[in-house]
Amino acid sequence: MPAEFDLIERYFLPLSRISPQPLVGIGDDGAVLASQPGHDWVVVTDTVIEGVHFPFDTRPEAIAWKALAVNLSDLAAMGATPAAFSLALSLPDHKNNQAWLSRFSLGLKRLAERFQLPLIGGDTTRHDTLVVTVTAHGQVPSGKAVRRSGAKAGDLLAVTGVIGDGGLGLASKQGRLQGERKRRAELKLNRPWPRVEFGRKARNLASAAIDVSDGFLADLMHMLKASRLGAEIDWHAMPFSKAMQASLDGLESSDASRLWPLTTGDDYELIVAFAPEQRLEIERLSIETRTPLTVIGRLEQGEQLRLNQNGQAWQVYEPADDTVGYRHFV
Repeated sequence: MPAEFDLIERYFLPLSRISPQPLVGIGDDGAVLASQPGHDWVVVTDTVIEGVHFPFDTRPEAIAWKALAVNLSDLAAMGATPAAFSLALSLPDHKNNQAWLSRFSLGLKRLAERFQLPLIGGDTTRHDTLVVTVTAHGQVPSGKAVRRSGAKAGDLLAVTGVIGDGGLGLASKQGRLQGERKRRAELKLNRPWPRVEFGRKARNLASAAIDVSDGFLADLMHMLKASRLGAEIDWHAMPFSKAMQASLDGLESSDASRLWPLTTGDDYELIVAFAPEQRLEIERLSIETRTPLTVIGRLEQGEQLRLNQNGQAWQVYEPADDTVGYRHFV
């Protein structure tokens, strides 16, 4: 069982050497980062807990990847370029060993190297439950951070990737999928890909954005509440994978069970609002960054969210409805 400073030196100090390096990183009382002239810092934090945010049998590499990826997804939603991250790791005794820690640090390294993102510090503690907290830092040109509150009536709404496959991955872990569908769904659950390049390049085109973590409907309603707007969404335009579509086949068009992919969490895609005249440019950007993008609806005056089928309202949600996604304190 490594002692705290041996653990840090062996498994995490090498991650501080991923370029570009901070002015002061691991080994001092705090990190020192250089600011780019004319830029603002964007700082995000997420915690994942074993048995709450991932199953107990999740591989150490996947835990590390996801803990960092969910933070990078938040930076992507705000149009920020990732710069560095810190890690607070609470370890139970049975995971404080070379086999587990080497695999965990490898998962961090694999994703951090993709974005040239150094580890700049953090904390390690002993705890009965595995708790991983990552704080990620990014930079954005001054005044250019994309916020939830910037949307305007008449803006189009689009979403990256596919929706619902994070929840499909959890269903697979519970034994409800088999074969290739199982492998793909669990990959989406355990190794989400943050849309950093698209988010960074879209910051001059998007009026508002949010990442899909608690469920599509819940996160869209966060945007609507912040922008004081309503929206209409076309159910038939929603992007679903073949595996998700297969799980919906056979359900009646009026069956509320069909809403499941819109309310499950862990997708880590982006919902983006933009003016109609920006549509061609943002679709060009999706091709350039190899980021699938689907226009799904439009923002409007009022505060209702209407989900339409064949041009008719199928489900209507009010701003105060907090029951349509993952709830952290229930």
